[in-house]
Amino acid sequence: MLLHQWLINNIKPCNAADVGGGKGLLAYLLDKDGWNVTVIDPEYQELPVKYTDLNKKKNKINIDEKVVRINKGFSYEMVNDYDLIIGLHAHGVNMNIIKACKEYGKSFVLFPCCVIDEPIEKKQDLNWIKSLEDYALSLDIHTEKIKLDMVGNNIGLIWIKKELRVES
Repeated sequence: MLLHQWLINNIKPCNAADVGGGKGLLAYLLDKDGWNVTVIDPEYQELPVKYTDLNKKKNKINIDEKVVRINKGFSYEMVNDYDLIIGLHAHGVNMNIIKACKEYGKSFVLFPCCVIDEPIEKKQDLNWIKSLEDYALSLDIHTEKIKLDMVGNNIGLIWIKKELRVES
């Protein structure tokens, strides 16, 4: 998983929340690398029984393995329990994640795929990434963009505290 690889190459292991984390594969992979990750998703899903890694190798996940989960929607105050908030498909809460991270002094990595249930007027030519950048700037958050070589939404916004960054 490209995001997993980017995270372990750029951010030190920490306590993280994967908002909208679905089956929990990202959390599972990060946990294997020494992170403590909690999936926050209103819908409970089992870990997949297998996945394919970046080297095209098929990997099985033991049926007894689990990830830590909170089976409810994201709420603002949840941010306080983590160093990093990850949102790959955090429908309806990207703007809340940005605002909460600012208030609680936490870092975030967002790959917002679409404007679903966000508190923003949806317009035909709306550039969702630009809208989130502008929203972050309105809160005095200067985000960076990252681009991953993956299908779908491959542009992310990050705001990472210096103490979490891997030194290069």
